[in-house]
Formats: sequence, C-alpha cells, structure tokens
Amino acid sequence: MVPRVLVVVGTDVARDSSAGPRRDYSVLARRLDANIIDLGEIRRSWFARLVRRLAGNGPAQAWLAFRQRQDVDVIITDGEHSGIPLALLLRLARSRVGHVTIGHRLTSRKKQFFLRVLRAHARMDRIALHSRHQHEFARTKLRIPTRRLALLPYQVDAEFWSPMDVPEERLVVSAGLEHRDYPTLLRAAQGLDAKVVIGAASNWSRHDFAASTIPANVQISAFGYTDLRDLYSRASVIVVPLVDVDNQAGVTTILEAMAMGKPVIVSQSRGQTDVVEDRRGPARGLPRERPVSLARLLAAGRGLDLEPTGFYVPPGDADALRRALEYLLRNPEERQRLGRAGRRLAEQLFTVDEFAGRIGDLVAAAATRDAEATFPRLQYG
Repeated sequence: MVPRVLVVVGTDVARDSSAGPRRDYSVLARRLDANIIDLGEIRRSWFARLVRRLAGNGPAQAWLAFRQRQDVDVIITDGEHSGIPLALLLRLARSRVGHVTIGHRLTSRKKQFFLRVLRAHARMDRIALHSRHQHEFARTKLRIPTRRLALLPYQVDAEFWSPMDVPEERLVVSAGLEHRDYPTLLRAAQGLDAKVVIGAASNWSRHDFAASTIPANVQISAFGYTDLRDLYSRASVIVVPLVDVDNQAGVTTILEAMAMGKPVIVSQSRGQTDVVEDRRGPARGLPRERPVSLARLLAAGRGLDLEPTGFYVPPGDADALRRALEYLLRNPEERQRLGRAGRRLAEQLFTVDEFAGRIGDLVAAAATRDAEATFPRLQYG
C-alpha cells in the first residue's frame, strides 16, 4: 500500500513559487503524492498563530502536523526546527505515525538538550544527515541508534543549474550568507587581476554581511535565481569562503557551481568535506586530515570514477585562497577539467530527483516500521 505522506517545509510555498530551480519539497511531494504544510498554513489557524508568537514557526508547524497524525502514515519535517517539537508531541501522545526528519546541525547545544535529555530522537524513525561530521556526532556523542540515521547527500536542480554557451570572463563569483567568511575573501581579492562579485543574499540564513572596506575590483549585491545563474555562467571560478563551522554550510552554492560546470574553491571547515573532491591532502597546509567524503562513498557504491572538482583551502587563510584563485585564473585547461568533473558528479549523485528518491526510501522504511532497514549502506573509510 502506498503510504499517505505529509511534508512540513519551512518556507511559504506561494511566495517561493517564482521562476527558478525546482524546489526539493515540490519534487518530493509530487513523487510521494504528499500534502504540504508550509508557513502559510500557520495563518489559517488561530492556535498555530499563538504558538508561533510564543515559540516560533517550527513549533507552530509541528502542531499543525501533529493534528493530522491520524490521517497520514508518515510525516516528513525538513529540519530540527519543526522535527524536534513534532517528535516530542508524538512521543507524548504515544503516536505510531512514521516520522522522517532532516538534520542540519545536531551539534548545537539547544538541540543536544532535546536529543540527549528529552530523547526526542525516539520519535524520529529516520534522521537524514548531509554531513559525515554530523552523522558521526549523532552516532557517537548523542548515541542515536545507527538504524535511525541516514547519511544522505544534499541536492541541486541540475536542469536549471546547467552549463550555458556564453564566453567565460575573468570573473570570480561567490554567493550566499550562511556562515560565510567574506572578510577573508575580500583580503584575498585585494589587487587580484579579476573582477570579484559577491551575491550576499540567502533564502534561509539569518546572518548578515557588511564590509567596511571593499576593494575596487569587488562588487557586492543580491541576485535572483536567473541572474545568479547568468553570473555563474560567465565566471571562471566559484568561491565558497566559510568560517570553521561543523555543519555543511555552503553546500547549496557548491552544488550549483558544480552543476554549472565551474571549478570550486571552498574552505575546509569541520562540516564541509563531503562534496568537493580535491586531489591534494593536508600537506598543502590544510588544518586537518580530510575524511573520506560522502561523494567518494557514493561513487564507490556505484562503481563511478571520482575525479577532482576543486580545491580546499584552510578557513580564514586569505593567502592560501589567493594562491588557489591565481592558479585557476592562469590555468584555463585545469578550470575546464575540474568543471567538467563537477558537472558529471552533480548529474550522477546530487540531483534533486535522486534526493527525492532517497527520502522516499526512508519514508517507505518508516511506513512499514522496518527497524532493521538502514540507508544508505555505506562503509566508513
């Protein structure tokens, strides 16, 4: 029997319906024939509006999903903001409805309290994690049973973000706000023989960015999806400078760049080691050994050859970033080789359709209460 599924998403679907890439939740909802609870649903319930006023959007959406628990077989929550309060409600009610949630950063102290002390994970049949660091923390520190954890890659719409037949310019592009280290990029860009454009905007991040001194060759602005795609298409290099956080910040921009066939330079933070493939190791000044990436594990499982797609640099190291930029800017063949490999990898392993299929597998396991099923079946190197 096909499970009845409800998807909780932390966005307003009506406002998010502008032209651009296919959203993961819309692809997932179509695949599973699921209903969606978005932020707009809160406005339709006086009690949900009260909960939002007292506790925020996540608990309000969790309450709305909880009310529908008897009408569905599985509820999917797209983050801990709604997944944890829903899990606590389900546990309190001793509900048997399946619950699949996506975990972004379980290492935050507030979330650790709910998971360690209140054991919210007891009513999460599957927790999908995009980062090996987060997966290891959940398994070893939070002691969440491995059967409840899924190491699952993030996604990109490789149809929207695809190479365009336009001339490449001497242009470096960066985008996003979540945990970005733009001060380091600005130092690296000072006097660089290239234009640098920073799209300092995000649909998800609450972070902000303001620079006191901007080099003459740097432009800071905000771009919609189509304009950003056009900017990527003209770029020689895409840079994702990150502070040393332990979640997979920057993954959206990284996958967009790879899907566009562009080489990527990314800060090797604690949590961002799973997507870019760099042939170089810690001997090049990187701060720590890099674990076997999720991309490499997935490629090995499918018998795919994994080629380099970009470079890692140490977080906060403007000199290392500058050297990587200068190297790629003066080596067009290397840029093209890395870009082609990134495009192949995005198409083979990271598409939004693959993502929806993997979440669908977790939903199927949760619907049948298959406690022994694990996904993906990956060996750690």
